[in-house]
Amino acid sequence: MMLRLAAGLWICLVALASSYGMTMWKVRQSTMPTGPAHESRVAELRKLKVINVPMISNGAVQGYVVTQISYTLDAEMAKKLSISPDSFVLDEAFRLIYSDEKLDFRHLDRFNLAQFRASIREGVKGRLQADVVLDVLVPEFTFIASEDIRK
Repeated sequence: MMLRLAAGLWICLVALASSYGMTMWKVRQSTMPTGPAHESRVAELRKLKVINVPMISNGAVQGYVVTQISYTLDAEMAKKLSISPDSFVLDEAFRLIYSDEKLDFRHLDRFNLAQFRASIREGVKGRLQADVVLDVLVPEFTFIASEDIRK
């Protein structure tokens, strides 16, 4: 009889302690701050068309830098924009390649892609006044000399 009473008391204590523990855990979860650091962004990948940027040196076209740009964007923020950021990403890439005086198009292995990607992202952010572009990817970046192009 005493064993059954102790077992019943033990079961009640375990049930009370577990419900108390679960209640306290739920309260702590609901009072945690939910800010930008805790919210997840919905990202969308966009692959853009290939662009050819002419490289002019000594008054003549020496060849073309051929590149393809992909980027991830914040899908929720992109819905709020009245214009697609695709054109802005392509324009920034073209401008950066075309106007780069230090670009040695014969040796693209020395080109700083990390800085190029960051410059595209920051340029689009400044022009659209929104941080819509999350990351820029460069799957293709090569130079084709004019003499290698079939006529």
